[in-house]
Amino acid sequence: MKIKRLISIIMPVVLGLAVGVGGTIGVQKFILPKPAVTAQAATTEDGPVVEIGEFTLNLQGGAFLKTQIAVVGTDKKAETTIKSKTNFIKDRINTLLSSKTLTDMQPQNRDKLKKELITQLNEVTGNKIQDILFLTFIYQ
Repeated sequence: MKIKRLISIIMPVVLGLAVGVGGTIGVQKFILPKPAVTAQAATTEDGPVVEIGEFTLNLQGGAFLKTQIAVVGTDKKAETTIKSKTNFIKDRINTLLSSKTLTDMQPQNRDKLKKELITQLNEVTGNKIQDILFLTFIYQ
């Protein structure tokens, strides 16, 4: 008798949970609209990644930096421009990085450093670079 009463209490709870969970999943999957791709997400597609090379140089104040850099182009045509200007790009990178101090290399300053590099390199490439990638970054 007690088992029947226990089953009669537990079964409606289990069925209620199943219907609630199933209903929630069904509503989310079939009724609610799917999020549309925003215009910003559609336009921030990554272009080609072009490796520029490895740089080992002295920083201001006697420290040194060893880094390997790649750049992300703005579109497929950017790769050709970037590759044709590689020597000018390397010169700008060497010039800019060697003018920095050890403090400028700290992680909290890395975004500022990237922005400076992008500005300098876009002067050379005609705004064909959208991002800088530090593949390795060792300083002392």
